[in-house]
Amino acid sequence: MSIESTPPQEHFTREQIFGILNRIAFPLSHLPPNTLPEPTLATLQELQTRLVTTIPFETLALRTTVSRGVDISIEGIYDRVVVQKRGGWCFSLNRLAYELLLGLGFRTQFTIARVCKPLKPTDPIRFSAKTHRVSIVRFFDEATGSDTKYLFDIGFGNSAQLPLQLKEGATIEYGGHIRRMTTRTHIQAEPEILGNPPFVMWSIEEYLPADDTWTPWYAFSEQQFYENDCQVANFYTNYSPTSTFFKAFWCIRSTLEGEYYLLIDKKFLIKNAKGLVKQIDFLTEQDRLDVLKEYFDIVLTDEELKHHDSWIVPVEPVAEAVPAVDASVESITSLDAATLV
Repeated sequence: MSIESTPPQEHFTREQIFGILNRIAFPLSHLPPNTLPEPTLATLQELQTRLVTTIPFETLALRTTVSRGVDISIEGIYDRVVVQKRGGWCFSLNRLAYELLLGLGFRTQFTIARVCKPLKPTDPIRFSAKTHRVSIVRFFDEATGSDTKYLFDIGFGNSAQLPLQLKEGATIEYGGHIRRMTTRTHIQAEPEILGNPPFVMWSIEEYLPADDTWTPWYAFSEQQFYENDCQVANFYTNYSPTSTFFKAFWCIRSTLEGEYYLLIDKKFLIKNAKGLVKQIDFLTEQDRLDVLKEYFDIVLTDEELKHHDSWIVPVEPVAEAVPAVDASVESITSLDAATLV
């Protein structure tokens, strides 16, 4: 006797798409009932702004669940983000975005980027493994033959609030923040050994007014990947001791005014385009739980508290040893993480 298993769900249903749009309060009242928004550039811009300012980047699944991992199946993503009203990271949030865009009729594909953001602006660039998922959306005007592509990313922590055109020097500005698109050569490779030209990738950069400089976030090509590639990268990010997030308790969200709320382990920061606005150092777990509720509208359930493995307890005021930083795999300390994002 054979046992038949239910195949995994591949895409969001129409009902789930409306569930996501309602989750982010996307304006639908001007449309006829049961009508989805058109796949226009204006819709794309509205989607990114609302997704980034509504759904947090968070690693709580690593700290407060039995699995200690982020579920990136369609069912798992929808349950956590829409039903439980939580967040996730790039492999979950940007899969949600990708499937949402497909369901709305956008021409899109996803790719996997290499993070190359230095811990400090003066540090050299070091390319990571391919550990950041993003989407590319294409608009093609058959009448004029014009072709434009946009980066759509809601899973980088302090993600940009608007799509950024894949065009050298293209910029966006919101709330005082400035981002631009440029190209970058993968300098750590030696393609000439096999007779190939240097590998050039798109790169998104952030302007730092305090240093009057641009710093890169990550670099990517227009190569298409499979969901299995994301499964492999997501497994590393979840469970490898060399992963940035392996021991992290993070929750990050941006506001329409251009501020970023950053809960990084035992610290809470509010930043804007000019720098630090507010900082709270947690002395007890209740301090952190209060911030989660006030700034992220997250209240841990009894089940999550039961499996919580990173409790903060009162300690004597002694200096903590700072873990070593392995830049090659982007292992970072909590304080460094706060400056990174």
